[in-house]
Amino acid sequence: MDTPIKKPLILIVDDDPVLRRLFGSLLGNAGYEVQDASDADQGQELAVRLQPDLILMDKNLPGIDGIAASERLKKDAATAHISIPLLTNEDLSVETEKRMKEVPIADCIQKRLDNKEFIERVKKILGTTEHKLAQEEKSVG
Repeated sequence: MDTPIKKPLILIVDDDPVLRRLFGSLLGNAGYEVQDASDADQGQELAVRLQPDLILMDKNLPGIDGIAASERLKKDAATAHISIPLLTNEDLSVETEKRMKEVPIADCIQKRLDNKEFIERVKKILGTTEHKLAQEEKSVG
């Protein structure tokens, strides 16, 4: 009996329920499993428990911002390997870009991208992650 192919799991962390539903629907229709969280604490708990393939992190979360939340995830051994692109509507400042590199944050996706471009960016980030994992497995094995 063939084992079903596991769909990549994407965790969306955003305080806007409309955007969580919109992005979740787009990603679900593109063939991904999707979970969502409304704040950094819930996002971290789900990331540790579910081990998603990708975490889409809103830059402007209430309380702790998306960059600080990403930093917490990158410092936790259980979630350090997960790629985390930021979601934002803002143009990034030089300081924000510097903070992103320090964390490191995989990329920044503008929320205002059209649906097709949004999915293409996610696929590209996931492809890069899968390629890195395959290279690491080759070097270990």
